[in-house]
Amino acid sequence: MKPLLTNPGLEPVPTPHGTTETAVTRTPAGVQVLRLLLLAATASVIATWLWAWHGVQAYAWPGVDNDLTERGLAYLLILAPAVPVNLIAAIRLARGGSRARLYLAAAGALAVVQTLILLTPSAMPLADTMSDGSTGVGIRHLFTVGPLLFAGLWIATTPKTRAWLGAAPRPRRAFGLEAAVWCLALAAAVFAGTEVRDWTRTAAAPAAPAGEYTEAGTWAALEQAVTETTDAIPDFPGFTTRTIEAASCDYLTPGGLPTYRYLLTYELRAPAAAPIATRWTQDEFHLTYDGTALDGTRRITAERAFPTTAPDDDRAAYPTATGLHALTLTYTEAPTPTLRLESPCVERTTEPTACILPQGDPATDTITGITCRDLPGRLHSRLHESAPTTRIRR
Repeated sequence: MKPLLTNPGLEPVPTPHGTTETAVTRTPAGVQVLRLLLLAATASVIATWLWAWHGVQAYAWPGVDNDLTERGLAYLLILAPAVPVNLIAAIRLARGGSRARLYLAAAGALAVVQTLILLTPSAMPLADTMSDGSTGVGIRHLFTVGPLLFAGLWIATTPKTRAWLGAAPRPRRAFGLEAAVWCLALAAAVFAGTEVRDWTRTAAAPAAPAGEYTEAGTWAALEQAVTETTDAIPDFPGFTTRTIEAASCDYLTPGGLPTYRYLLTYELRAPAAAPIATRWTQDEFHLTYDGTALDGTRRITAERAFPTTAPDDDRAAYPTATGLHALTLTYTEAPTPTLRLESPCVERTTEPTACILPQGDPATDTITGITCRDLPGRLHSRLHESAPTTRIRR
């Protein structure tokens, strides 16, 4: 006689159909695709932030606080939460259940909220910081994450995926891995935020008051750099305007001499980004940036060794074009292409007595902060009669 499988007097309880004992334990193919979409969205978010940060760097200017730290951290604050949420959702989907459904819904909602915030920066507490170019970031986020989001929503509504998300999760704990993802994401965000802050502080730091270079020849050096640049432009059509200004650096040399920085701006008649970018990689030019700013404008920056009037002086030697004393050049391909050059701070030993005629036959020419004596009639007639010839503040 075979032993009884149940206690005497007890009827065996049938197992209902569809419970965990009969549920499919293999992850459906649709769920696996959904996990891949979440990982792709994570990579896309990271790439978008790196692209946005690269665009923010185009606004760096020595000695000028352009709120670069706030801009970089604002984009990081908006985009970073998607990384741990997407990763944990992908991990939880391997087990199924309500917690996977919760993280999946959070990932989708977060993608929508991020896109809306980037496309409407006025809704942010940092509205002033986010108003410059953030819509470009939002559009990029929409066209990269948007298709992944719609594909994920379609897969999430299929019967097999819904059954997987509604079933009891596999008996395997993932709380430790989930906590590790959050900790790593927080550490990465802190590291990235620290790098943003340090980079922007360095980029905006003013040049140290060295007081080693005299003003003589500064304007001529800027014009020479313009000539070297335009010589590389085929059939150069010329400029429409020129503006030259000598602005105070607001400090005196140890010998008590005031210091000034020359700003030279030319507006071009036609765009010329390609030949300028090529020229600024040659000879004594040093290309420092070539990319698209957040507002969609292409910006190219470079430096050129600043020539001195004391070639025998040891201080006249430049180890690199990115030394402390270097000419800074910026080309902006806006609706009105602009070429802007800036000198380092130079010491004024004597008042400048000669001005230089503009290049490229511009229609207007403005000179500010420089005393021009014995000007040619053509140049003198272009000066504003209502403004003083020299506007210098010590």
